[in-house]
Amino acid sequence: MELRSLQYFVAMYEEGSVSRAARRLNIVQPAMSHQLANLEDELGNPLFQRTPKGLVPTNAGHDAYRLFLPILRSVEAARQELSAPRNTVQGHVAVGVVASVAYNALSETLALFSAKYPHVTLRITDGYTSELLQMQRAGQLDLVVINASAKRDEYQQIDLISEDLVVVGPADMAMPDDEIRFETIDHRRLVIPSPRHGLRAVLDEAAERHGVKLLPHYEFDEISTIENFIVNTGFQTILPPLAVANALRSGLLRCVPLSPRISRQLVGVHHTARPLSHAATMFVEALRERLVVVQQELRL
Repeated sequence: MELRSLQYFVAMYEEGSVSRAARRLNIVQPAMSHQLANLEDELGNPLFQRTPKGLVPTNAGHDAYRLFLPILRSVEAARQELSAPRNTVQGHVAVGVVASVAYNALSETLALFSAKYPHVTLRITDGYTSELLQMQRAGQLDLVVINASAKRDEYQQIDLISEDLVVVGPADMAMPDDEIRFETIDHRRLVIPSPRHGLRAVLDEAAERHGVKLLPHYEFDEISTIENFIVNTGFQTILPPLAVANALRSGLLRCVPLSPRISRQLVGVHHTARPLSHAATMFVEALRERLVVVQQELRL
């Protein structure tokens, strides 16, 4: 099985068309079709159904993509790292991040990282924990930044930062300055992340542990929607400060600590079978440093 055959297959899978894949790789279409036929013969299974609208992956095609993509990514990462001039960090890193990081601290991290490592290219995907882990299992992401949950044997976990959740409300809303008891939280008009969020799992586990009933008026998927909603309506939410860092800095929102403390741990996770490249490791360190700085700026 030639590496070139795998590259052609992945291009056809992602493009859904032999002609588009051929243009993407700058080769002639007959050569692409020939390589596909050879690969299917070698595997003993058709990888696509040919339709008037293009290529439709078979079950074997989906499995092949899931298995071949990490191989190609590893080969490309090795090529870039080994061919780099001495002391030069370069390569491509695909990172998935949860919204509570992507919405604020990430842009600052990217600005600093690109200035320090101009030869590294990045692809950033934001989403929910379950979706990001699925993409990583498929080999589409080198690293995911998520809220810590139960450790899995197939993943290596890198601790980034621990952060206490707080009650967040409009700047002009009357709230105590010292703390808000978690058991009284159901007396407040709450909007919180939907069950799709890793943050919601942190809240639900804390509520069960302390015998508290969470009775939100609204549940939203997007952190940005929650932020805009409480700015304009007077509702309150429970979030880590980093998720609304810009609004806290600008004075649009204020926050009050919860008692007892409820914490979330942000971690970077990668597959144990696919160690991080030097470029990816440098990105993790840059993100950790920036998260610590933002946390100190918020004085929480």
